[in-house]
Order: sequence, then C-alpha cells, then structure tokens
Amino acid sequence: MTTPAPSGDRKTQLHSKIEDLNTQEIIIVDKVVTSILAPAEHTVLKDSWLTTKEWAEAFLALLRVHHGLSREPLGTLQFEAAFNDASEAAGWTVSAAAGATNRFFDTVIVQDGTRMVLSLKSTAAKGLKENWVEISKLTEGAWIQDARRQAERRDRIVALFKEYRDITDGIVILRAFREEEGVRYQLVEIPTSLFEAVDSLSVENAQKGTIPFPADAVVPMFKIGIDRSDAKVKLHVHIGAATIHGQWKLSGEKESR
Repeated sequence: MTTPAPSGDRKTQLHSKIEDLNTQEIIIVDKVVTSILAPAEHTVLKDSWLTTKEWAEAFLALLRVHHGLSREPLGTLQFEAAFNDASEAAGWTVSAAAGATNRFFDTVIVQDGTRMVLSLKSTAAKGLKENWVEISKLTEGAWIQDARRQAERRDRIVALFKEYRDITDGIVILRAFREEEGVRYQLVEIPTSLFEAVDSLSVENAQKGTIPFPADAVVPMFKIGIDRSDAKVKLHVHIGAATIHGQWKLSGEKESR
C-alpha cells in the first residue's frame, strides 16, 4: 500500500488541484466537501476488531461522500468498495475476491497477522427489523429443486453450511434504516461458527421451508430458508447472536425522489 502524504502536504496539493477545476467540477467538489463536513451521529463498539479509530473515520468519510452525490443508501458494490478502502486506510492488507460470482466470500483482510475471510452484504429494504438480520440471498441453491429424497435434502443442507463456515470466517452486513431525519446505518457481523448448529439438523426438520436453530427454541438464534421456488438459501439471524460494530446516522431525505 502506498504511504500517504502528510496531512499538510495533501491540503496544499488539494488547493493546487482545485485551481485547475472548471465551474461544474467545482460545484460537484463543493457538494462533496459540504457533505463531509455535515454533522453525523456515530457510535462504535468499544474494543471492536473492525471499527478501529482509523477504520471508522475512513468509513464515515466514505459514507458522507456517497450521500453528497446520492439520495440512495449505500448499495452492496459500493459497500464492498468502502469496506475495502476503510480497511486499507486502517493499515490492513486487503485482497478483494476476483469477481462478483466468487463463492461465499468477497474480501480477505489481514490485520496484525490475522487473516479473515469475509462475506460482505448490504440491505436498505423497507421494513427492516431491529431484532432480526435478514439476508434474502445467502447463496445459490440450485440443488434444492433436485433433492428428491428427504435424507438427501438434509445432507445437502448440512454440507452447504459446513462448506460455508470452512471457507468464510464471518458475514459483515451494512443495514440502512430509512428514517424521518435521514439514513441510519448499522454494521453487523455474523460469525459463521454459528452454523455449527446445522450439523445436528434432523431429517424431519430439514423438510421445513424455514428451519429454526435450536429447533425447539422459543426465540431461535437463527433461521435458514430453503425455498424450491427460487433456489436461494435465505438467512435470518437474531441480533443477539450477532455483533453490532458501529452505527452512523446521516441527515437527508427519507425517500428517494
């Protein structure tokens, strides 16, 4: 990673670059700078491995830049780019997955010698629930329509979630709640170790469209959705089984025009 120039040198370079901009370019830069300077409420988890001071500062700046140019919340591709940029700003080694179709994970970071393979998701769906983190497409499940025997369906579900946790350490999802005053972002981590409970899935419970874990819990830790109609595997995780690393509230319009 390229060593950044000292803050004073960067300001001087920026002033010099602005002198070369035309009128419309200055208008755009002014909108972005105004957005970066706008007040924003933000809280981060104490001693979080993810939202360190450098990471959180860079991520907030990127959120502000995005909202300086867009009324819509950060989408998945923009979140992936912002996550990786903030991780590099924090001094970590980042290796983004080769393509959007990469199986199970989107980026690999190395922080102080620790390697973490992560799946990155985002959602700005209407009606997000505070207590449940919902992922409408955890992964493809084309095999769902081919599994005819009940035991085969169970075996394939168990194998899928074992492979997922073997490959991926965690799922990091950015949730965007549309509120009257603007957008409230919540950054949540779901450890894939949670999926160890799937190993004990019974043949009977594997036939359900929505499978809770534990099976007999009043409030399960998580639920997986196995739907033949769209061949997708869905995931619902109770917020108590996840970690909220940070929240950011940016003022602006609730609905896009």
